[in-house]
Amino acid sequence: MHHALNVEAAKTNPSKFFKTPKEVLLHPDLNRKTKIDILRQWEVDARLLSVAEEENMTQGESSHLGAVVSALIALDDENKRADTETGTGPGKHGG
Repeated sequence: MHHALNVEAAKTNPSKFFKTPKEVLLHPDLNRKTKIDILRQWEVDARLLSVAEEENMTQGESSHLGAVVSALIALDDENKRADTETGTGPGKHGG
């Protein structure tokens, strides 16, 4: 059964709602901006967690930092492609 996602709660604590950053990318109910908001928060959390990992303060929790950054880059690339295809972004024809 598909549960409706509490978007505001997911923006605050993404790793509680998603197992991996890729799940955010693939979620059918989220628009691009919401995905970015969630992933940016996850990136902040992951950076804090990776600092804690360095100081040996975690209980084996993974920060997913690399995956979060990759997901943000994928969304950014998607945006650039969309701009080029619709002609609203800087295209090859220059102006």
